[in-house]
Amino acid sequence: MAASELTKLRFFLQALTCTIVLTAPAMAGSWNSSERLERARSGLAATSVNDLIYVGGGAAAGDPANAFDVFDPEKESWRALPALPVGLISFAMAATDKQIYITGGYSADDPGEPRKDVWAYDIDDAAWTRKASMPLARAAHAMASVGGKIYVIGGAGPQAGKTLIYNPQSDSWKTGPDLATPRRALAAASDGKRIYVIGGIKSDGGVSAALEVFDPATAAWTSLPAMPAARGALTAAMVGGQLHVVGGATWKPLKTYANHDVFNIAARTWSKAQSLPSARQGMASGVASGRLWIFGGGSGAGVFGMFTASDSVDAYEP
Repeated sequence: MAASELTKLRFFLQALTCTIVLTAPAMAGSWNSSERLERARSGLAATSVNDLIYVGGGAAAGDPANAFDVFDPEKESWRALPALPVGLISFAMAATDKQIYITGGYSADDPGEPRKDVWAYDIDDAAWTRKASMPLARAAHAMASVGGKIYVIGGAGPQAGKTLIYNPQSDSWKTGPDLATPRRALAAASDGKRIYVIGGIKSDGGVSAALEVFDPATAAWTSLPAMPAARGALTAAMVGGQLHVVGGATWKPLKTYANHDVFNIAARTWSKAQSLPSARQGMASGVASGRLWIFGGGSGAGVFGMFTASDSVDAYEP
């Protein structure tokens, strides 16, 4: 076969592979509404512990809230807990064992300035304790727990590409390898061994479709196939061993999304699932009772997210 024909065949096979990735069959599943937040909020955070979901912070055209509540998916009911030590927006939340950690974010004390603060909530004692501050301030970052350690990734702040690693046993921080594609307003989810980081806003204001995975065992980042539609201020969670990516926004132009994309980790392919009932950005998410739960968010893109905040709580049943 001639060289020119081999080249054409190679391009054909590459195009065919891309087509298969982008047009994987849509997944079955449906969304249902649940008991709403006490008040509308965007820029809030959440984490799951023992089939309960802890939700806090956020704002709606006012100072960031210090609300902190626990949601019981089986009863679809809320219970108020001791408030966050400070009202926060664009912060992150993750858990190890019976401790829930919050890091960084923005507060009314110093608007627009990322914070270094770290607090831990003890589920048994129902109390907050200040922990060692992050070495670098962060806001609009992602955070996940793996192997008993907390990983802070991306965001706004100095040296924003640095991965920050917290050891709860020693109450100390160290820095890890840089994120390959630095960005803020990104999302992260863990499968218990690795951390998958998706989307976000780049330094030039454009949005990213990048999907990268961090393996703490090797301290290495690996790039994976990009998601179908680039966007930031989205949320992500692992459900049944697959990465679900929901909502988000672009800034050029201003637009919010109801997109629900699913990445099959084993096959390394993307498929579409049923869209979120309404386009939103700045939501929080958690997984409990085998379902994906989405909390709050705003229907407007950019700063308009605060002025269009929602109190919606939606559950996706795969």
